[in-house]
Amino acid sequence: MMAGQFTKRSGAAARRRPRGLTAAAFALAAAALLVSACTPAPEPGQRYRVPADFAEGLLTALGDIHGPPPGANVDGCVPSAAHPRPVILLHGFAGNMADNMGGLSPFLANQGYCVFALTYGDPDGSLFGGLHDIRRSSLEEFGPFVDDVLDRTGARQVDVVGHSEGSIMPRWWMRFGPSVHSDGTPKVATFVGVGPATHGADLGGNAATLRSIPFFAGVIDTMVQNGCGACEQVLSGSSFLKQLNSSEPQPGERFTGPTQPGVRYMMLATQLDNFLVPYQYGFIDHPAVTNTTVQDVCAIDQADHLSIVFDPVAYDVIDNFLDPATATTPRCVATQPVFAPIDQRDWPPPTLPAD
Repeated sequence: MMAGQFTKRSGAAARRRPRGLTAAAFALAAAALLVSACTPAPEPGQRYRVPADFAEGLLTALGDIHGPPPGANVDGCVPSAAHPRPVILLHGFAGNMADNMGGLSPFLANQGYCVFALTYGDPDGSLFGGLHDIRRSSLEEFGPFVDDVLDRTGARQVDVVGHSEGSIMPRWWMRFGPSVHSDGTPKVATFVGVGPATHGADLGGNAATLRSIPFFAGVIDTMVQNGCGACEQVLSGSSFLKQLNSSEPQPGERFTGPTQPGVRYMMLATQLDNFLVPYQYGFIDHPAVTNTTVQDVCAIDQADHLSIVFDPVAYDVIDNFLDPATATTPRCVATQPVFAPIDQRDWPPPTLPAD
């Protein structure tokens, strides 16, 4: 609206605008009250309440949608002898640390880890992260965040747990950024991808076909031009994913191949994934990587792409991988999907892209 137009309508606007602001303020206040009234107390012996499911996690996030999830980014947290490495949690595409990591964060904090979380790739004031060019998010946001966590805690290495896009974004910095100390020690010790997007979303085998359709290609290009570089990069076959996963030497890399020497990797998928289809596109075919699914551990688990990060089965598998010395038998529960799952349990194994 032009300044002159606003002046002409100032009387009506002045009468309407406060009601809109009041309504928005009331809605936020009501949401905060709802969160405080409806969120159960932590279980006995736990410092933080771990949401029972995705819905409770989202409700909790509404209390501070731009802030860290419970248990994360706690000032003065000092890693213990039992868990000497801080754990950094990374959300997926169009998520943020509050709504995506509201389950893993309190769970790991209750286990005694120093937990840190980051919302990356988000336009100013947006609720949605993971949209910017993934290379930019990795080098300009994630890498400095790792260094800050190391400085704040006095630790020498961190562990990383990333969901969906959060499983590929940090790997760019690890391969192409200042990801090692002066003596060559990696700054990341253990890496876990949850609902990993290693080879991108193949859209049920249709990604290449859709790229060849001018209308679809034009839509993607428009999204990229408007700041969503990740919209194209997360699709299978993108130049970003080819370079990230390539087993051939790449310009400016610190190491060759999809994994960093000295780092332990696990890719934890769900066979009912409704975004990564086929789910095996999340795996990394390399001796340094453990590829598994929550159904390998618990056959009745029905977690989908979103609910896997609110899944007790996944919690325990992740905890065991981060701290194998104290590993316990994972729970087995029928975590429910958020959206209609795509049951891939009987599908033949796909051929992974030759990056």
